Formats: sequence, structure tokens, C-alpha cells
Amino acid sequence: MKIGIDFGTTFSLPAALINGHAATLLPGGAYGMPSVFYRDAKQGILIGKPADARGNYKPENVVRNVKMVISDNETKNFRLDGRNFTKNQIVGQIFEEIVKIATEEINLKQLTSKTVDGAVISVPAAFDIRELDFIKQAAETYAKLNVLGFIREPVAAAIAYFNAPSAEDKKTILVYDLGGGTCDVAIVRADKMSKEWYKVLESDMQRIGGRDWDSILVEMIKRKCREEDEYIEFTKRDEEKIRQVAIEVKHNLSKLTEYSSQVEIDGEVYDFEIKRRDFEKKSSELLQSTMNMVDKLKRKFNGKVDYIVCVGGSSNMPQVKAAFEKMYPDIELKLYDPEKAIAFGAAIYAEHLTEKNYLRDICKFSYGARYIQDFSKYHDEDRLRIWNIIYKDAALPASGESISYKIKDKQSTTYIAIYESECMDEIYLPEKGKRIGEIEIKDIKNSKKGNATLLTMTIDRSGLMHLTAVDKDTGKSVEVDIHLESY
Repeated sequence: MKIGIDFGTTFSLPAALINGHAATLLPGGAYGMPSVFYRDAKQGILIGKPADARGNYKPENVVRNVKMVISDNETKNFRLDGRNFTKNQIVGQIFEEIVKIATEEINLKQLTSKTVDGAVISVPAAFDIRELDFIKQAAETYAKLNVLGFIREPVAAAIAYFNAPSAEDKKTILVYDLGGGTCDVAIVRADKMSKEWYKVLESDMQRIGGRDWDSILVEMIKRKCREEDEYIEFTKRDEEKIRQVAIEVKHNLSKLTEYSSQVEIDGEVYDFEIKRRDFEKKSSELLQSTMNMVDKLKRKFNGKVDYIVCVGGSSNMPQVKAAFEKMYPDIELKLYDPEKAIAFGAAIYAEHLTEKNYLRDICKFSYGARYIQDFSKYHDEDRLRIWNIIYKDAALPASGESISYKIKDKQSTTYIAIYESECMDEIYLPEKGKRIGEIEIKDIKNSKKGNATLLTMTIDRSGLMHLTAVDKDTGKSVEVDIHLESY
């Protein structure tokens, strides 16, 4: 069975099409599987709900929000109760647990297919190639998961929305996905009479999410505690307790204008009350930042948006609805299955992935290679520049070719560095982009200055890169997927 996986910052959720309808693959009543990893010498490794519960008591042994540090070069390992774990291990074992839970649910439902044959994984709208490849490698290595492809989170939500029984065709929607770690926005049009059923017209992302609202509430609760005891000090375990209470408060403030709770610190119970208006005032800059992104994207699109569709658990906050109604009073706002829409869309996409051009996504970055700026004039490395091959906003899949020239005789290796950037210029300086990998042709004999190498670059529908380099004089070639730089 092909499934979709919403790999979330806070929760992960597997889903599949069952009898033509999207359904979760979790034990009855489960909201999602916490994307949490825990380890101590006594308990061993715990994943998901037991890891989340245990981590509340021993926060020094738990890893949360690992999805948001995948590309953080400063965070390479986590030391848990005397043992080191790489990000790759942690992400991989979270996927292993997701597949295990999904398989158990498939068998419990007595479906025809008894195993997970492959999965489409949802990712934030602006995750780069290295982040996608990291997730793919971790899922394939540890969970033995056949990764069929990736889909951007707001795009998955759009597909789920357009497949709802009451959805209209030939409409353009703006999806606002406020999840645990990111806020993703996409403008998507459906037209099931065309070859491309869904077209992504624009998309963007900010690394702002529900956890940032949680952090504001944590500080508000700590301030309330200090009003009773100005000398109170908070340990790491206390911080974790307060974080759990803050999540409870946030959920309740989505329904109530004020909420009272308590937290126990060092044997003392501190009672407090949080008013929604105070919370919204403290978090207004966060929300406004996401609204600025929406407005910028909508202006760039400069077309008619029929509906604004909100998904993601944090979209339940009343301030989100109020902000949209104030900014766009003429566009109908819909809150659509905020917790499940992304997983459902990924599952629908997984089922149709091998068919005709079911989805047309766009390239989120420009991609190029580092060459000498003008070989006819310059023959030294001081003139190295990045030449764009595939440009941002190109329809996927996208391909391009370019030619580089050797600047010295007897170069036994042709080495080409690959760059990612926001630049739309044909040529730009290396410092304006980000080096994401390389391709090499080795053991070239009798090469001469000026010999040419043809580089072919392809970005597939999932946003992954494939490279082919051919030495034009010897015919020697190499094909690679992008080699990751070290995280």
C-alpha cells in the first residue's frame, strides 16, 4: 500500500486511500504520533507518545523538533544519557516508528495490501535540496522506506481540499499552513480537465510555527509565577512542565477568552490566569510576520484568489482568522481539517504519483554551477562565478545544460561545485549563493586547458536534483544525485 506521511515538527501522521477515501493510519482516537525521540540507559530508545511522556520528566534525554535543526550545521549530534545520536539516526528511527504504526493499522483494518510499499513525505514549502535528501536518506536507511517522492505541505493540503466532496473545480486557493515549526503558504489552482490537475502558482515559507507561540506563553506563565515569588528559579525540568501547560493553555484560549491553570515548581503550586487578548498582543509580531509573507506572495501572484484555506493545528487560533478577515474581507476564509489535511493530500498524491502530470509544482530556488566567468578572457580561479542553470519558479520537472572548461593542462579530475540561491541573474558571485554539493569526473588522461565538460542538471517533481557530467573529449561520464555537504 502506498501511503502519505505528514512528517511534522510536533506530530507526524501517516494516511492512505482506503476505498477511495483518505484515512489516517493511527490507533483509534490518536491525534498524531509525537515526533519525539528519547533515550536513557534504563528505558532504552523510545519514540512517539512514550518518548513524549518520558521526556517530560527527563528533558535532558529527549529530542523534540528535530525537523527544524536538520540544516543546522552547529547541531550535529545529541548526547542522551551518555550516548551520542546523529540527526540522521533520530529522524530515521522516527520514520521507522511511523511505518511500524501504519503497518499495524493496515493489518488491523484487514486491508488487501498488508505492507507499506512506498510513501510520499510532506515537507515545508522552502526546504532545500539538502534537507529533502537528508530526510530521504534517513527514511530509506533506518525505516527501509521506499520514498516515492516529496510534496510541499501547503500543496498537499490544497490537494486534500480539492478532493473533498464539496470542493469546486477550476478554483484558485491560497493555503495558509501554520504548523508546529513553520508557516507555509501556497497558491494552487485545480483544473481536472487539464493534463496538470493541480498547478502551484506561488509558494513560500517562514520558520515560524506553533512552538514560537508556545514559547511566548511559557514566558507569560513564568512571569505569573514570579509575581508570587520573585526569587523563583526554573530548572530544565521545570521549563518542560511549563511548556506542557503552555500548550494546554494555547488550545483552550482558542475557545475561551481567558483560561486558568496551575503549575507545580519545587513542591509549590502556582495558580495563574492568562487572558486571550494579552496572549494575542504578545504574539502579534509573530502573526504579522506571517501575514506580511502572505501579502507579498499574493501581490506577486497578482491574480484572483477564490478562497483562503487555513490548515495546520495552530491555524485554530482566533487571531489567525481575525487577521485574514481584516486583510482580505472580500475573500472567503475556510478552516479545513487543520490536523489531517496535509497527510490526506500526501496520501492522495502517493496513489496518483505514477500517472500523468498530476501536479505541477515550481522550483523554490535557483540552481547553478561554479565556472570561470569567461574562458576566452580569464584563466584563473579568481574569476570563478556561479552560472544559473535552473531558475527559481521554473515548472517541475526542470532540466538545463551548461558547459565548463578546464583552466589547466593535465587535470585528471573535473570538479564542478553546485550552488543554490535566490538569484535570478545568469551569473552571480559565489558568496550570494549556498554551495550544496559537487560532481566529479575522475581519472581523465591527457586533458588540456580548454577541454569542455557538459553538465546536465535535472530537478524532479519532488525537488530532488540529478546531475550528469560528460567530458566532451574523452566521452567519460558520471551520473549522481546531489552529494550532500556535511550537516
